[in-house]
Amino acid sequence: MGIIKNVFGKKEQKPKPTDSELKAAVFKKATENMQAMDEVSASSDNVFNQDMPVYEINEQDKKKNIRLVLLEIVERGDAGVLATSISDKINISKIETSNALSFLTNNSLVEAINSPIGVKFYLTDAGKKHCISEEFNSDL
Repeated sequence: MGIIKNVFGKKEQKPKPTDSELKAAVFKKATENMQAMDEVSASSDNVFNQDMPVYEINEQDKKKNIRLVLLEIVERGDAGVLATSISDKINISKIETSNALSFLTNNSLVEAINSPIGVKFYLTDAGKKHCISEEFNSDL
């Protein structure tokens, strides 16, 4: 063991920094980190402030989507239907389906019930009355 110590020699020990030196080093590192974060946030602000194309849907399309969602729920009957099943079946985006379902539940035409496989949507009595109304059927 003595041979190994002689070959590698003793490590040079650096003097331990004082408290004021440690505080200065921590302050310097914190300042560098804050400056780096400012640079990153400034560059990300530039990315987010760029003009992005806005996805808009007009009122007629909203009404059409609400009607399609309601018809799909009517078609499924008392079994109820999941939102993803609706969007897949009528071929509209999940966001548009969600918006239509929100409108229908807020107007008490559809009821959302939690089930083991997810939230299912069922037609309410008011929804059934709306579906047989002349106003709903005149849009055909």
